[in-house]
Amino acid sequence: MGSSLSQKLITAGLSMAVGFVAGKVAELGWKAVTGQTAPQDDDGTASLVSVVAFAAVSAAIAAVAQRGVVNKTNKWFAPVEAVSQILSDLDQPAIAN
Repeated sequence: MGSSLSQKLITAGLSMAVGFVAGKVAELGWKAVTGQTAPQDDDGTASLVSVVAFAAVSAAIAAVAQRGVVNKTNKWFAPVEAVSQILSDLDQPAIAN
């Protein structure tokens, strides 16, 4: 079954919000573990290793969070799609052989 437009829009909106929160969690986690702020290579003072490590950690957190959003919205919309399919089937006349 295909996803409805409303499901896609809600998933996209939630993914953006969760992505923002995941980024903040990664920054706070980095500071808690290393005692330093998250590396930003804007001024060139961050080491390549710390930039790559932070990018990997934050990408992993974001991927897990985004997967959770997709799974949750699929679960929320499954009953809606099932009812929609049943109503669609009722609208189509039966074909006699």
